[in-house]
Amino acid sequence: MMDKTKYKSVAIDNDCYKKIEDLTTALSPGITLSRAQVVRILVNNKVLEDEHESYETGRRLN
Repeated sequence: MMDKTKYKSVAIDNDCYKKIEDLTTALSPGITLSRAQVVRILVNNKVLEDEHESYETGRRLN
């Protein structure tokens, strides 16, 4: 059984689900990622991008 303190779920529409599914093979050629790995990579990349931008502009992220 899944540990409820470690994982959460989200609802996405079918179009977004299909895009995530397509990215499972496109993000890392030669490797098939899970849908969870795709979402994790995209979210972490966006956060790093925002942190870098805020550092350059001198503003803080909440």
